[in-house]
Amino acid sequence: MAASYWKNVLRMISSSSSFRKCAVAGLTCGGYLYSKYKLDDNWKPPQLLTFVHANSSTVHNLSLLQDNEKKMQSAVGARGRRFVDFATVVVNNELYMTPKDFLESVIQERPKPRFGHQQLSIEQALELVAQTPPRADNSLDFFRNLNSSGLISYTEYLFLLCVITKPKAGFEIAFKMFDTDENQIVDKDEFLVLGEIFEKRTAGGDGKNNEAATAANNKVKTEKEATVPTTLNVHFFGEDGTQVFNYADFFKFMDNLQSEILEMEFLVYSQGMNFISEEDFARVLLRFTDSKDTEESIVRLRNKMSVVSKGISYPEFRNFFQFINNLEDFAIALRLYTLSGRAIGKSDFKRAVKVSTGQDLSDNVVSTIFLIFDADGDEKLSHVEFLGVMKDRVQRGFRLAREKTTKKQKGWDAFTRCIVHQMKTSANE
Repeated sequence: MAASYWKNVLRMISSSSSFRKCAVAGLTCGGYLYSKYKLDDNWKPPQLLTFVHANSSTVHNLSLLQDNEKKMQSAVGARGRRFVDFATVVVNNELYMTPKDFLESVIQERPKPRFGHQQLSIEQALELVAQTPPRADNSLDFFRNLNSSGLISYTEYLFLLCVITKPKAGFEIAFKMFDTDENQIVDKDEFLVLGEIFEKRTAGGDGKNNEAATAANNKVKTEKEATVPTTLNVHFFGEDGTQVFNYADFFKFMDNLQSEILEMEFLVYSQGMNFISEEDFARVLLRFTDSKDTEESIVRLRNKMSVVSKGISYPEFRNFFQFINNLEDFAIALRLYTLSGRAIGKSDFKRAVKVSTGQDLSDNVVSTIFLIFDADGDEKLSHVEFLGVMKDRVQRGFRLAREKTTKKQKGWDAFTRCIVHQMKTSANE
């Protein structure tokens, strides 16, 4: 049986010029996999790709998943592309993130290399999300403790992105958006309906909110029973989906998630210490931004702080990044200064932050900010550039430059796509 199968594979390779190109990549990958098999007793081969007959459901499902990825990437822009890049689990030919995937997507600039996706049945998905703790046990380590034991859908991913960029003053507004019947609680149907509307509008709807709401509501009603269980659904509404949450539950979840992500970013640079350097603070601040003078700003900061470096603690770090979630209010305060013809000094900056957002920034943080954005050394803030860079930072990578669509795929991923395509083509001939 095996010999017959490989004869057919070799026959396809010899009869197709494009397949012969795949064979070059295949031999390279095969040599690597064989060496790993012989030299490492504990190594296991990738489980996603199974070489089977071209008419099998495995090849069909893999190809369908790839088609779905392409549709999502083209339909929903940067957020959809990022979800596809970081999601590692497939259930019913739909992509899902694990809690670990989500954290990596908002902290790391690029996903880690991986071989395909982990495919789960509905039963396996149920077992996975059954490990989700109840709302009462939500904590600053909620996503980290779950690690890979959970599922997050694309609409929930969009919701979580909204959560991490909301100022605390906006938490109540977000809750009221879910509470469509205004009874001070949110049930599962309300949560799912708003999620569908969110997805449609993110995908570039025509602005007809009533039509979007009606379509989303109908979709929830007709497909609710077939929905794949997810971590957020179980956490908010219980395994049977009958529980509800109130504003206090919602506030706790949002506040803990924001703090968890900020703490993770701080720990990446602090390496277990209580402080990070001002240079590391600048690198965190300028990540995911389009600042053209990033290295120049860091060099300027390094030269000025080399002798008097104090370090930045986690409370200082947290206060600053909670402040930039309130940029709109802060921008209004800055405009008042510019309209009066006044330049923005350090004391003005601190006062504007306090008045508009309620946050107290330390003198060291303010001095660091001015060193980063004060290019001419006059100790006045270039507030236009500051606001532009901070808006990019809040979006966490969704302002990335457009990638070339003609970029060639390399390695294992290109090889698997080529194999699937050629098997389907040969089966239809």
